[in-house]
Amino acid sequence: MKSRPFFWGSICGVGGGAALGLIGLFLFAFIASDDSPSLDETDTSETTSADPLPLDVSKFPEDLAKTSLPLFKQALIYSLRTASFDQILELFNQTLSQPSSYYHQYTQRALIEILASIDPIATLNAVWFLSYSLRLELVPITYSEWASQDPEEALKSAAQQSIHMRRLAIRAIVSSIQAPVSSDFLELSESLAVDGLVNEIIAEVATKDLMQTSPKAAFDLVFSDNVDDVRQESLLSEVIEKWMLDPDDEDFSILFNSFRDEYAQMDGTNSRAKLMFFNLLDQIVQVDPHRIWQLNLSTESDLQSRLNFYISMVWGRLDPQAALQAIAEIEGSEYYEESYQRVWREWAAVEPIYVLQNLQQVQPELRADLIATAVMNLVRQDNVDQALSSIDQMHDQGENVARAVRFLVNAWVERDAAATTDWLVTTDTINDTLRKDILDGLIPVLANTDPQRAYQLAVKYGDSDMLERMFDPRFTLEMRVLDSIAKRGDFEGAKELLQTVDGSLIVAAYSTIGVSLIMYGKINEVLALGEQLSGADQTEYFESLTIRWIQWRPDELFEYIGSLPTLESQQAIALILLDERFGYQDEMSEDEISYLEFLVSDLETP
Repeated sequence: MKSRPFFWGSICGVGGGAALGLIGLFLFAFIASDDSPSLDETDTSETTSADPLPLDVSKFPEDLAKTSLPLFKQALIYSLRTASFDQILELFNQTLSQPSSYYHQYTQRALIEILASIDPIATLNAVWFLSYSLRLELVPITYSEWASQDPEEALKSAAQQSIHMRRLAIRAIVSSIQAPVSSDFLELSESLAVDGLVNEIIAEVATKDLMQTSPKAAFDLVFSDNVDDVRQESLLSEVIEKWMLDPDDEDFSILFNSFRDEYAQMDGTNSRAKLMFFNLLDQIVQVDPHRIWQLNLSTESDLQSRLNFYISMVWGRLDPQAALQAIAEIEGSEYYEESYQRVWREWAAVEPIYVLQNLQQVQPELRADLIATAVMNLVRQDNVDQALSSIDQMHDQGENVARAVRFLVNAWVERDAAATTDWLVTTDTINDTLRKDILDGLIPVLANTDPQRAYQLAVKYGDSDMLERMFDPRFTLEMRVLDSIAKRGDFEGAKELLQTVDGSLIVAAYSTIGVSLIMYGKINEVLALGEQLSGADQTEYFESLTIRWIQWRPDELFEYIGSLPTLESQQAIALILLDERFGYQDEMSEDEISYLEFLVSDLETP
């Protein structure tokens, strides 16, 4: 570990005359200079006195306002050159009791750096008792200073930290080491099982250094195996931002071609990689969308069509009028229709009212889609009244608003299911077939806030075909409403509706509630509900619960099967579980299988 005299001597040399001049102006007014020991008189590394320093931290913001932050820091370092660790730590603790401000935060960082230069381990121990947000800021400072003294010891300590703090600490260590990193450090990282993280951060640091001289080389380096996928996006964003500060035509082409080539190599099933590249393409296009669009059209590649789609999307949000003017120049080409439609759709998303007012400019086959997109975004902007009046207006003009009504309902139901339902059952902008179709998805959502009305509407608008109910009654609209109520745990509300259920759906209704009771682990209530039925209905009820019961709570199924009210119900469940087609026996013990076989033994025929 380097000696304190050497450290303070280096600092004083770097600070120079300007910092010393500032010391005389403002900082040393708070120091009792006559009684302070000199550097020659006291070995400060041995000093243990915790007597408070004659400094008033409450005045630091006022002092900082008189000068620049770096010069204030130099003056602070010089003033504390003979102070002990405990004295400086006490000064740091005083800053914690002051009102939070940028100046106090800056002072805290400077003091932690000084403390870490004296004793990084003690500094780390002191920092660890602070709030999490402060640790996130001060722990890296501590490790950075520690690394400048003894990087290998700093790495050993960092490797013991929690995952998130370990990354921050190792990044601070690697960033503080002068490249190239020594082989001893790399061997140590491997022995500590943090070599992957170290190599990743080395690549990050190298990338940042290369940004200043060669953004192209930095771009290529980000795609090395050492850079984690999660970190790639932020690094690439920084590279591109640097690259785009003053690009010439050649640099612009290199960036675009590099971007496209790397995208072509990505696994097509990697959804996160696709999102990352779209975000980065968005950043590139925003610099000069027209030039990027032209570059893509003029460069043959397998990705040409896909990139054109994304470029048109970004351009449509940024400047749709300019985009349409450029697109008009390629009318008749294979990319015209796709680009034209994409820009209008994006325009409808950012300026829905403008697009609706200028709908006559759009190709007729695209209008229904644009109306729907504009209406949906009006609702998302909390402009429901405008969305409703727009649907009425478009309907009166003879436009097809069926898709717009669907989009309206999907966006509005999340905010107010009751109001959405009220409008949908009364509007004359759609026919009854479409109304019933939309209500089929809306009514189960309404059940979350108004179960009684939802069930009444389900009876009115649900499929009344008795044969279809008998074929699979579980999926009727009424049962989906009941399922929605029971799944959220409102069993009393669900049971109240049993009194209004049609006779043809009664077993399905009881079974729907019973399945949710099993999901919540309310097995005694499952049994009590079944006892309200009788005969074949009761047997069918328990039989219908078997599959979910064995999947979700198999132990409780075998615990309670003997408590079922009738032998017929027990046998119905046993027959399903013993059916080899379902394979449930593979998960059962020999005793459980024997018990089930005993239950159905009197059903066997010689």
